[in-house]
Amino acid sequence: MKTAKLLALCAAIMAVPACTEKSAWSVSGVVEGAPQGTAMAVEANNAGRWYVLDSVATDKNGNFEYRASEVPSRPEIMRLTLPGKGSIYFPADSATNVTVRTSADGFASAHSLGGSEAAGKMSQVDSLCRSGKPMEELRRELVGYVINDTTGIVAYYTVGKTIGNVPVFDANESFGNRAYGAAAQVFASYRPDDTRGKALLNTYVSGRSAMGKLPAAEEKVIELESRGLFDIDRYDNKGVRHSLVETAKPGKVVLLSFTAYTADGSPDYNRELFELYSKYHDKGLEIYQIAFDEDEVAWKEAAANLPWITVWNSPAEGRQPLLDYNVGALPMTFVIDRNGDLRKRVANRAELPSEVAKLF
Repeated sequence: MKTAKLLALCAAIMAVPACTEKSAWSVSGVVEGAPQGTAMAVEANNAGRWYVLDSVATDKNGNFEYRASEVPSRPEIMRLTLPGKGSIYFPADSATNVTVRTSADGFASAHSLGGSEAAGKMSQVDSLCRSGKPMEELRRELVGYVINDTTGIVAYYTVGKTIGNVPVFDANESFGNRAYGAAAQVFASYRPDDTRGKALLNTYVSGRSAMGKLPAAEEKVIELESRGLFDIDRYDNKGVRHSLVETAKPGKVVLLSFTAYTADGSPDYNRELFELYSKYHDKGLEIYQIAFDEDEVAWKEAAANLPWITVWNSPAEGRQPLLDYNVGALPMTFVIDRNGDLRKRVANRAELPSEVAKLF
């Protein structure tokens, strides 16, 4: 009896690693019209250079399946290449099972992806790029995939798209530059240790410099932005101009608040901020709140009752701060620590008190 119990216990212990071990990614699907044995290359990227990782072939029905042997250390973009027919790009992460549906004749021009949210989004991006829409209209639609991404992969893939060797987003012109800034912010918020975020940020800063928006003397701004903080410079209800970069000087904890005072739930949101402001302001907390109300008069009336920094983003000024900080819904709050680093994006207001408390 004791031996049986011991064996059972050992079996249970040996089974634990198998339950917690991460599985590698896979890609499978169908290439309609492909003869049996049609070979495709599974390719990975290393510093901009594509190389063959392995190969996979179709069966008599055009079906194929490839399972990776290693789990990537971070989400990656892979591609499936059919010689002479182009490549299909897809995301790969641990336990990701991407599905592909395409045809032998329209391999890279009429495919669809599934199996994960990122795969579906990348497929939609490719479909839009094949739609033939005017470039300006296409850019406006595609930038939404950058702003609303939480994976990094979709944003990175989207800003790098080209059509006929022409970049969809050019970091050296205003709209494209803001798209690169938004993609960099996705990484700052969700994947701060990913080197691709730094590369996107460098492209963004270089583009701003090329447009004359970052003179060499503004080294302090560049330093802060390299840590994921993009400056906002607007007027308050008394006509005083406030810079977020200046507000977030080392030594202060700053809540960057995006809101609209006329929106549902705004009073409750501001009451929650007031509680934090009352508790921590004397200890170094500041709030920099930017409102996106359409009516300046209504905004001024509401702002007059608030003790923190409140600035207005007029409709004429556009939505660049929302793009820079990847804000898809209001209200949204960011926590900036005492070093001027963008520490946390807090979408769930219930988590805000605990996140602020960590810094005091």
